[in-house]
Amino acid sequence: MRCLILYFLLITIPGLAQSTRYDSLWSDPAIESRIQQGIETYRKGDFTLTLTDKQGKPIQKATVDIRQNSHDFLFGANIFMLDGYPSAELNRKFENAFTKVFNFASVPFYWKDVEPTPGQYRFAADSPPIFRRPPPDKVVAFCKQHNIRMKGHTLVWDSPTASMPDWAPKNPDSLTSLVKKRIEVIGQRYKDDVLYWDVANESFLRHMQVTMPDDYVFLGFKEAEKNFNSINRLIYNEVPETFLNKNFHGEYSYLYVFIQNLLLRGAKVNGIGLQFHLFPHLVDPKAVYEGTTSDFSPKSVLKVLDQLAKFKIPLNISEITFPVLSDSEEGRKKQALVTRNFYRLFFSHPAMEAITWWNMPDGKAWGNEGKLNSGLIDENLNPKPSYTALDDLINKEWKTAFTTSVNNGKPITFRGFYGDYAMKVTVGKKTIEKTFTLAKNQPNTLTIEL
Repeated sequence: MRCLILYFLLITIPGLAQSTRYDSLWSDPAIESRIQQGIETYRKGDFTLTLTDKQGKPIQKATVDIRQNSHDFLFGANIFMLDGYPSAELNRKFENAFTKVFNFASVPFYWKDVEPTPGQYRFAADSPPIFRRPPPDKVVAFCKQHNIRMKGHTLVWDSPTASMPDWAPKNPDSLTSLVKKRIEVIGQRYKDDVLYWDVANESFLRHMQVTMPDDYVFLGFKEAEKNFNSINRLIYNEVPETFLNKNFHGEYSYLYVFIQNLLLRGAKVNGIGLQFHLFPHLVDPKAVYEGTTSDFSPKSVLKVLDQLAKFKIPLNISEITFPVLSDSEEGRKKQALVTRNFYRLFFSHPAMEAITWWNMPDGKAWGNEGKLNSGLIDENLNPKPSYTALDDLINKEWKTAFTTSVNNGKPITFRGFYGDYAMKVTVGKKTIEKTFTLAKNQPNTLTIEL
């Protein structure tokens, strides 16, 4: 019996210690206090509702039901598998999973797929299918139908496998004119519907064998500024190796210096995209999940966000990959815990405007990334614990809903999450319905005459 007890302790204590180390990073009172205060301060606002009769006198008694319908904050994923499954049933299942949680979609604009031959654009909804590359017109129509805001990904990227067309010329000057034309054509067609754009992507992973225009990131931003609306968000998107962990050096971090250089030269960079891929060839996800490394710890991530926030430019967590390390219920629950912790931290930061999970379904990621089981839904499109965790945060914990009463004609005041609301007001046997928006930096007062 003693041997059995000893064996049990030997196999369980290491796991408990690892769990304790991870939990201690996130339960640090200073970290938890900052997250809670950040959400309360930066994601919510005060609202005052006054009810009057037609003579302007306060209504003495009424019942008011208030429900938040949508978020101002952007919660998203890439929508690359839209209409990409072999049956209508599976496609509807994907759509329902997406629209239930997300109000923001990354739309594929990879050059080789939207212009497979020179001057022949694959924009139309009835274009021939390409895996993980639904035609932009189809995506735009779907997103507009479901009130989903969109980000185009990406205008300029030198990837030889994912972005650059095989027909691209090897002469930098010739390529420059084609890049300008590409941005002009896309801007003319989509600038009014797609408000956010990853202008340039992953230039720190420069593929030197690929011909690109000189200073192509700067070129991309200047051309985007010329061809898009002033309200379009023009974003530079980069990998975590350029700003996290051993590559964080305050104002001398690679990404910080690069953004500073673009701004000083007059590039209109008004968004910074930060990827959070826990790819095994870049970082040890197991060590992150067990808390045995400072890489991707809450303290290290907050230092990065605070540093980049000094630009006073909105930050986007642009691509998240949190793998399931063991194909078990325990492994899936760990992914959910990590997801919940990071989303709370990201959501709490004042500079953050969007959080994007990269691949929502398992098995449909790019290349070997599909083997990581990093989706929020499994290959049968059923929700995993991580999906449920996000649903609970986005649709429950971070949505304001309550029923209250007006007594003695006093206004109703409340503090709620920013977004669009629906309201029912009942006075006696009369009920009216209204909608309103609780917005940042607005008076947020409403008087209803009954």
